[in-house]
Amino acid sequence: MRPDLSSLLTTLKPRNTPAFTGLSAEGLASGSFSLPSGAITEISGALSSGRTSFIHAILARATAAGECCAMVDSAGAFDPWSAAQAGVDLQKLLWVRASGRLDAALKAADLILHSGGFGVIVLDLCEASAQDLNRIPLSYWYRCRGAVENTPGKFVVASHVPLAKSCARLPLETRRAAVQWTGAQWTGSTTFFNGIDFAVQDRKPHTQQQPTSLAG
Repeated sequence: MRPDLSSLLTTLKPRNTPAFTGLSAEGLASGSFSLPSGAITEISGALSSGRTSFIHAILARATAAGECCAMVDSAGAFDPWSAAQAGVDLQKLLWVRASGRLDAALKAADLILHSGGFGVIVLDLCEASAQDLNRIPLSYWYRCRGAVENTPGKFVVASHVPLAKSCARLPLETRRAAVQWTGAQWTGSTTFFNGIDFAVQDRKPHTQQQPTSLAG
């Protein structure tokens, strides 16, 4: 049974400090939304499409529930401060930095999957080049799917293009819908960035979701 994405569509109130924009743990925890256990969830999308905020929300919900999670950071893009601001309990997060070595990131994710004991394992390949991603054999994703099957774990793969293909039970795509501003732009008064609206779309089947506001 596919999860109901409608529970993600929560408008967040503006923050006092616009340095970070992202979903809160409450935004993901509301309703009945959950990632499928024992399976791969794939999150793809262009730059500034909400991928990072979505991942932070997933980790925030899992760590708030007391689960230990893992973040395999292929290019050093993970920002602990932003994650903590989004509600991620860093005391329950294993952060693996591959420093741009794709092979090391893939091996680390494989080892963590086979070790067990983690509620959510995120493999962040968002900064990897298309050339490097094309070198990942399909057999790797079959191996990962086999490792997570019949376990309570959730394996999340994030990239700018779909990678796991048929091995992903839940393939999602994020996209930026609109930029929110405060102030009357048409009067020439000062306007301020207030957040980004993004949409989360299930690519199987193709169902469009309404924009979610990410307040700054």
